[in-house]
Amino acid sequence: MRVAIDARKLTDAESGIGSYTLNLVQGLLREDADLQLLLLRHGRRGQQRFEDPRVEETYVPLYSDSPLGPLTLGPVLRRHRFDVFHSPFDHVPRGLAQPVVVTIHDVNWIVNPAYNSHNPFMRLAGGFFYRTSLIQSMHEANRIIAISNATRNAIVEYAPWHEPKIRVVYNGVDRSRVFPIEKEAATRAVEHLIDPANPFVLTVGQGSPYKNHLNAVRGFLEAFRDRPEYRMILVRRSAGADRALERLLRSPEARAQVIRLEYVPRDVLNALYNRARIVLHPSYYEGFGLPLVEAMAAGVPLVTSRVSSMPEIVGPAALLVSPGDPHAIARGLSTLDQDEVLRESLIAAGRQRLGLFDWTACARATLEVYRDVARTQARQSAMPW
Repeated sequence: MRVAIDARKLTDAESGIGSYTLNLVQGLLREDADLQLLLLRHGRRGQQRFEDPRVEETYVPLYSDSPLGPLTLGPVLRRHRFDVFHSPFDHVPRGLAQPVVVTIHDVNWIVNPAYNSHNPFMRLAGGFFYRTSLIQSMHEANRIIAISNATRNAIVEYAPWHEPKIRVVYNGVDRSRVFPIEKEAATRAVEHLIDPANPFVLTVGQGSPYKNHLNAVRGFLEAFRDRPEYRMILVRRSAGADRALERLLRSPEARAQVIRLEYVPRDVLNALYNRARIVLHPSYYEGFGLPLVEAMAAGVPLVTSRVSSMPEIVGPAALLVSPGDPHAIARGLSTLDQDEVLRESLIAAGRQRLGLFDWTACARATLEVYRDVARTQARQSAMPW
């Protein structure tokens, strides 16, 4: 079988979809020795990302999030032979003769455009673009891979006619990105950021509203206002202005206890996870929630939201709180800081739960989706109409 994969987001392998694409491709190649891949990359022809002879890389001039991006895929794909086309995100060309598989990570632009931007214009323009792209992708898809049951249920609630096409396949945890290291090594790796004497709460995520960083900081400050040695490290990729959060971060209380970082290298991020006292992830909405499995991989207890995909992903391995209630977040943080028995219980549950999030299993299930849709296409083509 030869599968074409839109791999343009590999240029940002630190992003959720970039990491998904990279780990999926590597898993597919390990799992099926006969599989051939055609990877569509962004930019001009250059050095191959994969040296495997089963991989051909071709280049598309426009980036994945360009409104004209799907239009450029058709002409490129028509020059190549393949049996199945897979988009790891919600951009697909129209009218392919081959069957189409699309991975839907979330439908938050459909659920609530305000989750994605504080800017009214961006909500309107982005809402139109991404909502249209999601709808079109689901329409064109012969199979939809949803990365959680929460995502599956959101799709079915919006468009129940897609339900027969949906297969739930969990992401894996990238163990080259986050893995256990000795506490002493983690402390040394981040001592340029935080004093070894300071315990800290870690929150990681892009700066979109649905990440709920405002209430994360509010909850932290309430929980530890009488613990001046405590810090919060907020690793927050910028995604537009958040005036309420910026005002809070300028307050004397936040300036004394909150450390904001826009970017850290992968080794430093791993050290931060391993050095953290608690990971806090109080999102309003997630299709999956990579920081959840990363915290479990590092052996750090979690406080997260009781909504969307978070309960499904963490199971019994986290304290669940209401994301809209900073007091509930504060209570969860205080409880997890003070109760050592509970901490150890959640850490143990997290280690056990990691078995659900394996890239080999993800690749195997994705291959079965490819084979299923190819068989269906072959049967339909053989029928006398």
